[in-house]
Amino acid sequence: MRRVAPLILSLSLAAVWPSLAPAAPPAPTPAAAATEAAHQAAMEGYLYFYPLLVMDLTRRQAAHPSQNTPPNAYAFVRGLPQAGAAAPWANPDMLRGTAWLDLSAGPVVLSVPDTGGRLYTLTLVDLWNDAFAVLGKRSTGTAKGNTVLVPPGWSGTLPSGMPRIDAPTTHVLARLLIQADGPAEYPAVHALQDGFVITPLSQWNLPPQAQRVRADGALNMKVSPREQVESLPTDALFAYAAELLRRNPPHAADQPVLARLRGEGLIPGRPFDFDKLDHPAKQGMRRGLRAARERMQAAAGATLREANGWQREAGGVGVYGNAYMRRALAAQAQPGASLPEDLTTLLLAADSRGEAVDGSRRYHLRFANGQLPPAGAFWSLAAYDAQGLLAPNALNRQALGSRDPLRYNEDGSLDLVLGHEAPAPEQQSNWLPLPASGPAQLLLRVYQPGPALLDGLWTPPPLLAETPPEVTAEAAPAPAAPATDPAPETGASAPAASATTATSSAPATPPAKPAVQGKAKPQAQSQPGR
Repeated sequence: MRRVAPLILSLSLAAVWPSLAPAAPPAPTPAAAATEAAHQAAMEGYLYFYPLLVMDLTRRQAAHPSQNTPPNAYAFVRGLPQAGAAAPWANPDMLRGTAWLDLSAGPVVLSVPDTGGRLYTLTLVDLWNDAFAVLGKRSTGTAKGNTVLVPPGWSGTLPSGMPRIDAPTTHVLARLLIQADGPAEYPAVHALQDGFVITPLSQWNLPPQAQRVRADGALNMKVSPREQVESLPTDALFAYAAELLRRNPPHAADQPVLARLRGEGLIPGRPFDFDKLDHPAKQGMRRGLRAARERMQAAAGATLREANGWQREAGGVGVYGNAYMRRALAAQAQPGASLPEDLTTLLLAADSRGEAVDGSRRYHLRFANGQLPPAGAFWSLAAYDAQGLLAPNALNRQALGSRDPLRYNEDGSLDLVLGHEAPAPEQQSNWLPLPASGPAQLLLRVYQPGPALLDGLWTPPPLLAETPPEVTAEAAPAPAAPATDPAPETGASAPAASATTATSSAPATPPAKPAVQGKAKPQAQSQPGR
């Protein structure tokens, strides 16, 4: 009773002497209220539109005549990345292909060859940076087939027997990954790449026609799309966004942010005129744009989950719903990431002592029996230097994984040796070379990961900076996959027999910001090398 007495007394005094009660804050003036409303709308609108602007500028740059990559045609990478001649976070497992699909004149037919069981993923990403469809071994199999991609609002008759996919936007990024286990497989994989063909439906069963690409005289080809978007003034940015919104309908879940933008005169289907706003609204939108850019900078890496020194994106990749900040950060790092069900990437941020990995040291990584990466296809561990580049080594080995003839211990465990100096001859089958000196970075790619990894229940073991135990067995077959992963661990070229992005990604794009501030790490959200 004594404890509540002061509260009762204060309430009684406030009732008797109203002047003792806390004063309510004064109501904002109409001008202040208008400024705050515009501030909030612009801050949300910038995060909302950021992927749309980056993706459109990326598309326009790719379609420029100087790039020799016309719409509705693949640009293929014909070789695996090599040290000294590859982009940052290059994927050493897959040959890539990229195409920008233009549906403004109607549907297109995506033709895929029979890959004979070889792993491939063809991820379709709309201009909002959402992966809305995937063709490939996991989802549609590896048989030959034709699929029609239809633009928004299209109605018409399709050829019999062709599956239909409705695209959310009139332009779509197609990212193709095909497994390649070394140069010996290049002829076979190149033949498969040539079997992936894009044909406008209006030209189906007709002779191929040459495409005419007009030069975009207003396009800046020297500055990256990300840098261009982040330097646009308020009026130009939202005018550009409004124009794109006229041709690319919003997602159904976008109604709340669109309602707020409508209050500032930005209405889907109509041009936006910043000059018609009054002064408080203009002032608020400028402040909101600055606040949004500061929020993106502060939020980079905030959704990374770390365990045993390994980082992974905990918020999901590829499909974002109304998580506009996450979607914007993904577009900033690497547009067009693969779905985690096709490829999940983990970054080693530190060794078991919490220290950065140093190429001059010797490490080992032990997977206990039954605790190998839960991969339905295969897994691969790749080493990079501080800039995310592949480093030269005596074996020209850029990655090590389940496709290699690894030596397992008698108890079924697996020890990998990591370091620049070569270990004893009997350990070299399990050796992943690191850069000669300085920081080294490791990316673990798991293709078609099992439920344990997707659900966050499996984490790689810590990296130990000590001499690994001596391998006690000759080359042995890989142990069975963990019980949590019903799919066997196989590769497309193995007897039993993707992102991103993406990357994660069009050649792999270097992340905009490090995942670990000050350590030059790639963002796990970007799914580097996907």
